[in-house]
Amino acid sequence: MKNIYIKELGRVVEKIELEEAPKWVNIKYARGNFHKTAYIIKNDPDVAKDAIENFLKDCNASEEIIDDIKNPLKKGKKSVETNLQEFINFLIKTSSVHIMGGVALGLSIFAGYQLGAKMDEQLNNYPSFTVIGLMFGLVVGILIGYVMMYKYIGILSKQGIARRKPIKVSKTNDAVIEWPIIEPTLHDVQRAVRNFSADLPKGISRTILVKADNSIDFEKLAPYLKGIPNKPFYMSKETYEIFEEKDKHIPPILDKVQKAVYLFYKATEKYPMMPYDTLHRVNYYQLLQDHYLTEKPDIELYITEYNGLITHKKPQKKQAGGY
Repeated sequence: MKNIYIKELGRVVEKIELEEAPKWVNIKYARGNFHKTAYIIKNDPDVAKDAIENFLKDCNASEEIIDDIKNPLKKGKKSVETNLQEFINFLIKTSSVHIMGGVALGLSIFAGYQLGAKMDEQLNNYPSFTVIGLMFGLVVGILIGYVMMYKYIGILSKQGIARRKPIKVSKTNDAVIEWPIIEPTLHDVQRAVRNFSADLPKGISRTILVKADNSIDFEKLAPYLKGIPNKPFYMSKETYEIFEEKDKHIPPILDKVQKAVYLFYKATEKYPMMPYDTLHRVNYYQLLQDHYLTEKPDIELYITEYNGLITHKKPQKKQAGGY
């Protein structure tokens, strides 16, 4: 949800945009030619509030506009689109859709009857136009009811009644989006994660998508996939590799070994592998001997050329030599 605050300071317009997400707040400040943006994590509402106030003070924001957003995480002046949508939602929630549809149908039939009756009276052709008017009013009433259900309730779709099971994902405190169940490929999920990561502010990692069991939180990723997958996918927090359910045991191993490799390199300035191993396999013996690992993993892992990043994919054989 986006909240907008505007103040006119003589010929200069001061504007603040606050856009909320479940985990952070994006704040944009503009005054004349001056623009500044910040991205604030909402782990603690009080800390986030202080961070926003400090940001505004750094921007030399006016006291008037600061007073308008004393509690920006809960309330504020909303955009026209938000107010319109909330007004529509209010009407739908407080009025029975069946009554609204019934009234529309009744008025359409009555209007059709009146129109047909007047034409029969003028043309002396009763009851032809009266019947036609009744049928016309009935059709119009049904169409109006269909449009109401389709546009505002989401019960109907272009193909008829939607049969796909939706997943409800909270977007804001007062708005809910219903995402359809989809069947994405591994490539689709990888592309969505990359796009999600590209939209993150500096300093925020894509690991906010990863749950404790290494499964991906698709409630956050749904806007990029345009739906919720019908099966889980998993991601390594250290290497960002993504896996299907059949390989869900690999991400925890990658995370554990990658941390051990980093610690080993920090202490020795060498990577744990044999000097003439052309595949650059991770030498578990070295990591176990120095207690960076407590047990040997049951899969082979390989050190890549990207600053010690490891992978489960076996590389092509290279000529013997150093790293």
